[in-house]
Amino acid sequence: MTGLRYVIYFVVTVLMTTAIVQMVPQPTITNAGESSMIEMGRHVYISEGCIHCHSQYVRPVGQDGMLWGQATTVEQAMGQSPVLIGNRRQGPDLANVSLRRNAGWNQLHLIEPSAVVPGSRMPSYRHLFANGGRAGAALLEYLDSLKPLSISTDNSTETPTLHP
Repeated sequence: MTGLRYVIYFVVTVLMTTAIVQMVPQPTITNAGESSMIEMGRHVYISEGCIHCHSQYVRPVGQDGMLWGQATTVEQAMGQSPVLIGNRRQGPDLANVSLRRNAGWNQLHLIEPSAVVPGSRMPSYRHLFANGGRAGAALLEYLDSLKPLSISTDNSTETPTLHP
């Protein structure tokens, strides 16, 4: 009887999740400009599940700052809707990815991850670039938008540059 209860729970959970996903409006890419491409890219990032392997939160402790750049403030993280800090990090943090990788590298990595990172466990997202690649182009715009606005130093504000 306990096994049947888990099966029913599982089926109800799957049905509810499917219903919720179908209720989320699917945005369309328009030619309205860069901000709409970034918004669409963010939607692609969410819908493709990138958040399950990549964080967008540079922690203020440990080696995060050295590896990924300026720490993410609480205000920056909470300013997102939905918040995309991530639930685990199996791939690199992407909060400042545009300071480390250009759009060409990111596109190649999305299409054939093991071509640029031997042994990568990341799946190919080649399908995002098929048939004109609008979803892929939007994701690249979104990734390119992921950078701190500025870094405050003792007496100036500078745009940072990180090295891989």
